[in-house]
Amino acid sequence: GHIPKDFFESQISWQIDKSLKLDYFGRINISYALLDQPISNPPDSETLRNFESIDFNIYIRPRSLYLNFLPDLYREVDFIGRLLNIFEQTFEPSVQTLDVIHDYLDPRTAPETLLPFLAYWVGWQMIPNIESDRQRQLIHRAIEIYRWRGTKRGLQFYLHLYTDLPLDEEHIFIQDVFERGFVTGETRLGQDSIVGGGKPYHFIVRLRHKPYHQINEQLIRQIIEQEKPAFCTYELYMILDNSNDNTPSLPESSNT
Repeated sequence: GHIPKDFFESQISWQIDKSLKLDYFGRINISYALLDQPISNPPDSETLRNFESIDFNIYIRPRSLYLNFLPDLYREVDFIGRLLNIFEQTFEPSVQTLDVIHDYLDPRTAPETLLPFLAYWVGWQMIPNIESDRQRQLIHRAIEIYRWRGTKRGLQFYLHLYTDLPLDEEHIFIQDVFERGFVTGETRLGQDSIVGGGKPYHFIVRLRHKPYHQINEQLIRQIIEQEKPAFCTYELYMILDNSNDNTPSLPESSNT
């Protein structure tokens, strides 16, 4: 027989003059054959004789985990199964969430809609218009970025996470020009200063990348401004690496 999709939601089964069980029958036929007679394939009615037929009812109910906690006597009561299923459908999604709560609290596996909440937990300001996987890694490593904020190592690590460039000086190079600059009465010419040029607390950032590796310069500057000490100045050079094309590498942009 055909079972309606809304059988368990329909109110028809709850009418007083009808049973809660589904009127769906099954039948088992028990047959036998004599040993001294060959059985054809398939067996025919002459060699295979009917011994008994047994009819039975099939009870259809939603799969319920809560029935496993009841004695066998109550598991056979259809009404109890339906009643428990109401509570199970209400609470089981929360129970399943608690079973994998560690995945919801990890930015690398959490649902994307939960990322702003996880970023707020660690005080991280999400960067707009970047890939979801890169956003997840930045949130996951936020505490490590905070630990080295204001240092050369921290800026290099942050740029590595954002740009996905290798964490080496060939691709991400940060050069300190002067630590203090020219200070009257303390400067030794030729040792810690030169005549002309140079800025105190100035550094240079060079990013070398392939032409197909697109990098948003505006976001790079935003990262540098956020990570550097407020009194420092910097220059940014984004260099295209055309080594495979046998063409010289030229600065893509450079600004002070």
